[in-house]
Amino acid sequence: MEATSHTTDSVLIMAIIKLLTPKVVVNLPPYFKNINSILDAQKWFEKMVSESRLFLVIDAETDTIIGFVFIFIESSTDAHIGYLLGESYWNKGYATELLKGMIDFVNHENKLNRLIAGVDVNNLASIKLLNKLGFTKSFQKENEPMFYEYKFINHN
Repeated sequence: MEATSHTTDSVLIMAIIKLLTPKVVVNLPPYFKNINSILDAQKWFEKMVSESRLFLVIDAETDTIIGFVFIFIESSTDAHIGYLLGESYWNKGYATELLKGMIDFVNHENKLNRLIAGVDVNNLASIKLLNKLGFTKSFQKENEPMFYEYKFINHN
Protein backbone atom coordinates (compact mmCIF):
# COMPACT_ATOMS: atom_id res chain seq x y z
CA MET A 1 0.00 0.00 0.00
CA GLU A 2 1.45 3.37 -0.98
CA ALA A 3 1.35 5.96 1.77
CA THR A 4 0.47 9.56 1.11
CA SER A 5 0.25 12.54 3.41
CA HIS A 6 -3.46 11.72 3.74
CA THR A 7 -2.57 8.35 5.28
CA THR A 8 -1.36 9.68 8.64
CA ASP A 9 -3.69 7.98 11.03
CA SER A 10 -2.85 6.91 14.55
CA VAL A 11 -2.15 3.29 13.53
CA LEU A 12 0.49 4.43 11.04
CA ILE A 13 2.07 6.90 13.47
CA MET A 14 2.28 4.26 16.20
CA ALA A 15 3.75 1.77 13.71
CA ILE A 16 6.47 4.28 12.79
CA ILE A 17 7.41 4.69 16.46
CA LYS A 18 7.35 0.93 17.05
CA LEU A 19 9.32 -0.03 13.92
CA LEU A 20 12.09 2.60 13.90
CA THR A 21 14.03 1.08 16.79
CA PRO A 22 17.75 1.69 17.32
CA LYS A 23 18.63 -1.77 15.92
CA VAL A 24 16.53 -1.21 12.79
CA VAL A 25 17.92 2.25 12.02
CA VAL A 26 21.52 1.80 13.15
CA ASN A 27 22.92 2.16 9.61
CA LEU A 28 20.31 4.56 8.26
CA PRO A 29 20.52 8.36 7.91
CA PRO A 30 20.09 10.51 11.05
CA TYR A 31 16.48 11.46 10.27
CA PHE A 32 15.47 7.81 10.85
CA LYS A 33 16.81 7.88 14.40
CA ASN A 34 15.24 8.89 17.72
CA ILE A 35 11.65 8.69 16.51
CA ASN A 36 10.09 8.40 19.95
CA SER A 37 7.01 10.61 19.92
CA ILE A 38 3.92 11.24 17.82
CA LEU A 39 5.39 14.55 16.64
CA ASP A 40 8.70 12.87 15.66
CA ALA A 41 6.80 10.19 13.73
CA GLN A 42 4.62 12.75 11.95
CA LYS A 43 7.69 14.79 10.92
CA TRP A 44 9.48 11.65 9.70
CA PHE A 45 6.42 10.58 7.72
CA GLU A 46 5.98 14.01 6.09
CA LYS A 47 9.68 14.06 5.13
CA MET A 48 9.47 10.60 3.61
CA VAL A 49 6.35 11.23 1.51
CA SER A 50 7.69 14.59 0.34
CA GLU A 51 10.99 13.07 -0.85
CA SER A 52 10.00 9.59 -2.00
CA ARG A 53 7.27 7.13 -2.76
CA LEU A 54 6.64 5.46 0.57
CA PHE A 55 5.01 2.05 0.68
CA LEU A 56 3.72 0.28 3.74
CA VAL A 57 4.63 -3.37 4.20
CA ILE A 58 1.57 -5.03 5.70
CA ASP A 59 1.31 -8.57 7.02
CA ALA A 60 -1.72 -9.92 5.17
CA GLU A 61 -2.68 -12.32 7.96
CA THR A 62 -2.70 -9.76 10.78
CA ASP A 63 -3.25 -6.54 8.78
CA THR A 64 -0.28 -5.10 10.70
CA ILE A 65 2.28 -2.64 9.33
CA ILE A 66 5.60 -4.47 9.61
CA GLY A 67 7.88 -2.23 7.56
CA PHE A 68 8.38 0.34 4.84
CA VAL A 69 9.74 0.53 1.31
CA PHE A 70 11.04 3.79 -0.14
CA ILE A 71 11.63 4.72 -3.77
CA PHE A 72 13.58 7.95 -4.30
CA ILE A 73 13.43 8.97 -7.96
CA GLU A 74 16.91 10.14 -8.94
CA SER A 75 16.41 10.69 -12.67
CA SER A 76 14.02 9.70 -15.42
CA THR A 77 15.66 6.27 -15.55
CA ASP A 78 17.08 5.62 -12.05
CA ALA A 79 15.74 5.39 -8.52
CA HIS A 80 17.32 4.75 -5.13
CA ILE A 81 15.46 2.27 -3.01
CA GLY A 82 15.39 1.44 0.65
CA TYR A 83 13.45 -0.83 2.92
CA LEU A 84 13.16 -1.71 6.56
CA LEU A 85 11.32 -4.23 8.66
CA GLY A 86 10.62 -4.27 12.35
CA GLU A 87 13.05 -6.44 14.33
CA SER A 88 10.48 -9.11 15.10
CA TYR A 89 10.00 -9.67 11.36
CA TRP A 90 13.65 -10.30 10.50
CA ASN A 91 14.78 -13.67 9.12
CA LYS A 92 11.28 -14.79 8.17
CA GLY A 93 11.33 -14.19 4.41
CA TYR A 94 9.49 -10.87 4.51
CA ALA A 95 12.40 -8.88 3.06
CA THR A 96 12.63 -11.24 0.08
CA GLU A 97 8.90 -10.94 -0.52
CA LEU A 98 8.82 -7.15 -0.22
CA LEU A 99 11.81 -6.60 -2.51
CA LYS A 100 10.42 -9.00 -5.12
CA GLY A 101 7.13 -7.12 -4.92
CA MET A 102 8.87 -3.77 -5.31
CA ILE A 103 10.86 -4.99 -8.32
CA ASP A 104 7.67 -6.33 -9.93
CA PHE A 105 5.84 -3.07 -9.18
CA VAL A 106 8.56 -0.91 -10.74
CA ASN A 107 8.92 -3.29 -13.68
CA HIS A 108 5.15 -3.15 -14.29
CA GLU A 109 5.24 0.67 -14.30
CA ASN A 110 7.93 0.36 -17.02
CA LYS A 111 9.39 3.80 -16.28
CA LEU A 112 12.77 3.06 -14.72
CA ASN A 113 15.81 1.25 -16.06
CA ARG A 114 17.71 0.84 -12.81
CA LEU A 115 17.19 0.55 -9.06
CA ILE A 116 20.07 1.49 -6.77
CA ALA A 117 20.29 0.20 -3.21
CA GLY A 118 22.80 1.41 -0.64
CA VAL A 119 23.75 -1.08 2.07
CA ASP A 120 26.13 -0.93 5.00
CA VAL A 121 29.11 -3.26 4.62
CA ASN A 122 28.15 -4.97 7.90
CA ASN A 123 24.57 -5.72 6.82
CA LEU A 124 25.35 -9.17 5.48
CA ALA A 125 21.70 -10.25 5.36
CA SER A 126 20.76 -7.39 3.01
CA ILE A 127 23.86 -7.91 0.87
CA LYS A 128 22.98 -11.60 0.49
CA LEU A 129 19.35 -10.71 -0.32
CA LEU A 130 20.28 -8.11 -2.94
CA ASN A 131 22.63 -10.59 -4.64
CA LYS A 132 19.96 -13.32 -4.54
CA LEU A 133 17.43 -11.04 -6.26
CA GLY A 134 19.76 -10.08 -9.10
CA PHE A 135 21.34 -6.87 -7.82
CA THR A 136 25.03 -6.46 -8.61
CA LYS A 137 27.61 -4.43 -6.71
CA SER A 138 28.20 -1.19 -8.57
CA PHE A 139 30.49 0.92 -6.40
CA GLN A 140 31.65 1.85 -2.93
CA LYS A 141 33.46 4.90 -1.64
CA GLU A 142 35.75 4.48 1.34
CA ASN A 143 33.90 4.53 4.69
CA GLU A 144 30.52 4.72 2.94
CA PRO A 145 27.79 2.21 2.11
CA MET A 146 28.15 -0.19 -0.80
CA PHE A 147 25.81 0.36 -3.70
CA TYR A 148 24.06 -2.36 -5.63
CA GLU A 149 22.03 -1.96 -8.78
CA TYR A 150 19.25 -3.85 -10.44
CA LYS A 151 18.89 -3.32 -14.18
CA PHE A 152 15.57 -3.95 -15.87
CA ILE A 153 15.62 -5.74 -19.19
CA ASN A 154 13.57 -4.36 -22.10
CA HIS A 155 12.99 -0.90 -20.61
CA ASN A 156 13.61 2.19 -22.74
